[in-house]
Parts: sequence; structure tokens; C-alpha cells
Amino acid sequence: MDNYWYSSHIFLIFISTITLCYCQIAPYITEPKLAFVIPINSTALTLTWQFADLSVDRSDLIQISIIFYEYYYSYNKTYPSIDYTFTSTNKTITNLTKNFELVNAYYYVCCSSNSSITNVTQYLFVTNCILTRTCLRSNAACPSPSNVLISSTNIQSNSFLISFLWPNDLPYTPVSFTTQLINTNQTGNALSLIQNTTYTNRSYQFTGLQSRMTYTINTSFTYTILNSMTKTNTTILTVITSCSLKLVYTGDFLISFFFVLGDLVYNIFL
Repeated sequence: MDNYWYSSHIFLIFISTITLCYCQIAPYITEPKLAFVIPINSTALTLTWQFADLSVDRSDLIQISIIFYEYYYSYNKTYPSIDYTFTSTNKTITNLTKNFELVNAYYYVCCSSNSSITNVTQYLFVTNCILTRTCLRSNAACPSPSNVLISSTNIQSNSFLISFLWPNDLPYTPVSFTTQLINTNQTGNALSLIQNTTYTNRSYQFTGLQSRMTYTINTSFTYTILNSMTKTNTTILTVITSCSLKLVYTGDFLISFFFVLGDLVYNIFL
């Protein structure tokens, strides 16, 4: 019986850590590291940072500022910053627990640090941000942030769809989506949005294709983080069109999973 590589499904995990550095680095100046942001229940997070060893860091003044950006679907809130000042001999505080009112909400946790040495003009200013979410109301599980699913569906002998399944709870703003056949430079025709309370499905149709042909599709989407930073995620998919529009698939099938850089690919063999 013929084998067909059918539908490629890829979970794209957003980049959840952002690092910004504005620095004039002098010898022996290092920044405290944002080590962990851990949900401890449905309404609280614990943030942990680490200072460099004294044998490495000679900074005698370190300032840390922590900001929590809260997101729950269309609702968002920015909490006042929590600030600390440390000297070279006083680095006793290394964690913070923050309580919130919302249950299972998203949080961008940004930790900014400014390290300097007295009478030295150089400094090191770094901002690290991590996306996380609090636990479920029952506290039985603490799920990671949702993923965007890109899939090839409705595969026929001369057409198929590429779909972007976008979770509505993600604290990102989608800007644009593109799909293009690398073989022919053909772009997908955008179909109407399909939306429910959980997802928004954006589909793009490719037509006029050849049967039993392997097509490589360049997919990408652009989105904004914290309403300012723009990022683009690009992924390559492979689809094989079927033999005939009238072909009926029967029999058992085997699903094989391959995990490569966070991508999940389904191979279905009939």
C-alpha cells in the first residue's frame, strides 16, 4: 500500500525570554542573573535572581527594578516597579514572591539591573524578561504558556490549506501572516477567519497544484510583545499532495512523533 506524508503539524513555542543590554562595561562589572520565575499557585509567582561571585564581580552598587505586566485575554495591567539597591557587602535578598488577584493569568516579568563601580564612568545596564503564567484555579497543574499551531490540512491532489491556530489568551498582538510555496513563489489565498472563545484560525489556500508532488512552504508570522517589540517567527513545512481527488483513504495508520527544536511533526502512513 502506498505511503503518504500527509499533514505537518508544528507547535511553535514563542521566545519567552528577552534580554536588552545598554552598557559601557568596565572590568569586573557583571549583572545579576534572572534565574527563575516559578508559579507557586493560581495567583502567585516567585522570582529568583543570582549575583555573580565576589571573585568575579567588583561592583559596589547594584540597583534592581522588577516590573510585572499582567495579561488575561483583553485585560492588561502594569504593576508599579519593585526596586532594590545593593552594595558589594549586602546582597542578601535574592528572591521575591508576588501575589495577584487574577487566576491563571499571563505575566511578563522584567528585571532590570544597573551595576556600577564608584568613581568609574562605565556601567552595565541589563533588562531580562520572562513570560510565564500562574497555575490553574485548582492548583492541580501549572501549564506553560500556550503555543501557536501551524498545520497543513485538507490535502487533495491539486490543493491544500495552511492554517495558523492562534490561542486567544496569548499576550501577543498578531501583526501579519505569510505563506509562500518555495517551489513556485505562489502565495496562499487568505480565507475567512474562524474564531471561537479559545482560538482564532487563519487559513491560506493553495490551488492549481500537481498530484503526488512534494511542496515546500515558507510560513511566517509577525507579532508584537509588550506593545512595542516586534518579532517574526518563520517555519518551513513540507506537504505531499494526494494521487486523486477521488482517492479514499482506509486502513490502519501509524502516528510517529519527532521533536526537533520544539517542533512536533506528524507522519501518517496508510
